Parts: sequence; structure tokens; C-alpha cells
Amino acid sequence: MKTFSKIISVILAAMLLCSLSAAVFAEENENTNLQEVKQLLDALEETTISKARFEELLAEAGKSTDDTLPYYSDTVAMVIDSEEISPAKLTYCLANQFQSFVNTYGQYAAYFGLDYSNGVSGLAEQSCAMLENGTWLDFFLEEAVDSLEQSIALRRIAAEQGITIPEEEIDEIRKSFEEFDAIVQQYGYTDGNEFVAINYGLGNTVDSVLEYLEEFSLAALVYDEYEQQIRDAVTAEDILEQYPDPTISIRHILVMAEQDENGEWTDEAKEAAKAKAEEILQEWAAGEATEESFAALAEQYSEDPGSSSKGGLYTNVSQGQMVEEFDAFCFDESRQPGDTGIVYGSNGGYAGYHVMYFVGAEKPEENEEARSAIAMERIGNWLSEQIEGMEVTVLPYYKIAGHTLY
Repeated sequence: MKTFSKIISVILAAMLLCSLSAAVFAEENENTNLQEVKQLLDALEETTISKARFEELLAEAGKSTDDTLPYYSDTVAMVIDSEEISPAKLTYCLANQFQSFVNTYGQYAAYFGLDYSNGVSGLAEQSCAMLENGTWLDFFLEEAVDSLEQSIALRRIAAEQGITIPEEEIDEIRKSFEEFDAIVQQYGYTDGNEFVAINYGLGNTVDSVLEYLEEFSLAALVYDEYEQQIRDAVTAEDILEQYPDPTISIRHILVMAEQDENGEWTDEAKEAAKAKAEEILQEWAAGEATEESFAALAEQYSEDPGSSSKGGLYTNVSQGQMVEEFDAFCFDESRQPGDTGIVYGSNGGYAGYHVMYFVGAEKPEENEEARSAIAMERIGNWLSEQIEGMEVTVLPYYKIAGHTLY
């Protein structure tokens, strides 16, 4: 649930809209020949069609396009092992996968060939290098189906084992809806329903989003329980078998040489950096000379953004991972906990000196990165087993899922 935090606070709305929406949809469905439209969709060669194309199709067939929402919410796009998925729900899941991808990679998403400037609406026109002859719409549709399969499998486990979402978590989800209408109106939306439909797909309402959130929260609860069990079951022997090479923990303080106007590091600049490193080591030696005092100096002086806020600490360092001189200090056979020194370092992106503090060799059972890697591989295999053999049936209304946003 908490992975949605910031987005959810701006997506959800008051639940009194539920009864009104349901009544309208029910009345409209009485006058809408969904089966006839299904046959029209079935006859199309396209695998997906946009909202505009769908409205053209309805107009050509003499159907009213005043309100197409029931086509998205009250029809079935696919069936996953007897569970029916509407185009609206599939599009909601696709939008979540898209947003997760963009949030993870940010501007680097462009390196994958994804132009996200137009949001979900531009995906159908973009080829995806990760799919043969596929688009980014196809890619995120596949990701959406995967997420639905996993959710179904995990919720079945919950039903079998009597696992339920704690009432306080359900209350937390519902409370996040309370002020939603007022929040989104500040951004120019009529109400929460309009915000959800525009950003998560036609046919979706605040109430459907609430339903999805409770489903996925239950699935996440089951996943977390199994992930912890699997993680706890990883032994030191497991880690040694897959990660036999020794690892160490090291603290360091990086003092970088300044570049000249040509982007070069002169001998004078390197000497100045070395002198500063020596001053820092002398300051440490003149003080308490403990690991804790070294960590404090690292936070004060180190120019390494990857470790300065952690007191210069790197854990689970394996041989060959760091630059040559840094690596040689760490894996010297005579190295003992508490040893200090100053080594030069350069990798083309920087040049400077590292003030070193050797914390010590790590025990296999303390290699948390290795434990996490093994656990994630095992949880992935376990999850694959849960969804193996699931039958997915794609129906004509699948064609209007995906890029059916406003």
C-alpha cells in the first residue's frame, strides 16, 4: 500500500459517488447492445484501438457515443483463470506499470527509447526495442497482465490461508479518499472521478480504484509474508555456495583533485588533494581515533556522494569492485580491522585520494546484499510457480484497453 503513497493521496475520492455511478451505468446498459458492439470489435483486424477510433466505430454502426463509459467498465477484456478483467481495470494496471517505470528511470527512460512526454496516450505509436515488432503499449499491457496474474494467485493463497488485510490498513486506504475531490479540484478537475478517468482510464471511478487498491494490498501482504519467510530461510551455506568470494567492509573519505580549465588533473592539484587527505587522517589520529570518529569525519569531508552520508561506509565489497589502489588496500592479506592509510584513486571521472579505514572481513551470513539477491531469485521462482499454467483468454473488448484515456 505504501508504494502508492504520494500518488494515492492525489488520486482517490469520496465514496458517496459509488451509488450514483452504479445507477447511471445500469440504466445506460439497458439501452446499449454490448453484444453487437463486441461483434464489431471482433471483426476488426487491429489488436488495440484508441478511444477516438472506438467512437468512430460506434458512429459508423449507428451507436450513440455520448457516453461510452459502460463499454470500458461493464464489459470483459480478458479472463484470467475464471476471473473477469474489464478494459477499465486492465488500463488502470497498465497506467500503474507505466508510471512505475517512469518513476524508476526518470529521464533515463529515454535511453530505452520511451518518450513519456504525452503519458500513456502516446505509447501505441512508439516501437519498443524490448519486444519484437511490438510497441510500448504492448509492453505495458503485458506488464499489466503479469501484475494481474500475480495478484490473482496471491489473493487465492490469502483465501486458502485466511489472510486478510488488517482493518486499520483498510481504514487508512479509505481515509485517503476523504478529501480527494477538494484536492483535485484545485488542479482543475471537476471531481475525483474525472481525475481517475483521465489518468487511469475510462470506466474507472474512485470506487473502482478503491476496490483495486484493496485487492493489490491483500496480494502485497501475502507476498511480503512469503518474501520474509524465504529471506529468513537463506543460510550462510547458501550464500557461500553462490557467493564464495570474500567480501569486506570499508570506510573512506574521498578528497578529489580539482580539474583545470581543460578538464585535466594537474600534478599540483593532485598534491593538494593528497595534502588535504593527510590533514584529515592526522585530525582523526589526534582525536578519539575510533571507527565512529572516522565516520563523523567522512560525513564532514568526503566528496563521495555514494557513501559520505553513511560515514564513508561501503559493505559487501568484493575483490575487483573498486579502483585498483583502493582494491589493493582492502584485500591486502595482512590487512587488519582498524588499519588506516591513504591511497590514490582515479577512474576517468575523478582523480584524488582516499583516506581509508578498514572495518573488517565479513561473515557470509552478514552479507545482506547476497542474502537479498538469493531471496529475490527464490521469491521470483516461487511466484512463477504460482502463476504457471494460468489460462488467459483475450476477448474483443481487450482492443479498447490500454490507451483509452481522454
